[in-house]
Amino acid sequence: MIRVSLKEAEGRLGKLMQAAAAGQEVVITSDDGPTVRLLPQQEVETPRADQAPKSIGRALDRFIGTWTAEQEAEVLAAVQIFEQVDESFWG
Repeated sequence: MIRVSLKEAEGRLGKLMQAAAAGQEVVITSDDGPTVRLLPQQEVETPRADQAPKSIGRALDRFIGTWTAEQEAEVLAAVQIFEQVDESFWG
């Protein structure tokens, strides 16, 4: 294990990153702050274009929430006015 202070690591960060990428455990410490450990990035397999999902489905629901059928109807009714074209603006 390589254990260095933050001050020591400042000038050797590139070499410390290489050591961590090669599998060596690297720990950077600070007298008054957190201790961190450098880890190699895990390889993430990206799907090929022909394997890419066709839709996101419900994957984003946790971020944007979901609507009930009644809420959807309420929103669609509220924006219905924007679906109408005022012919007088066309000339």
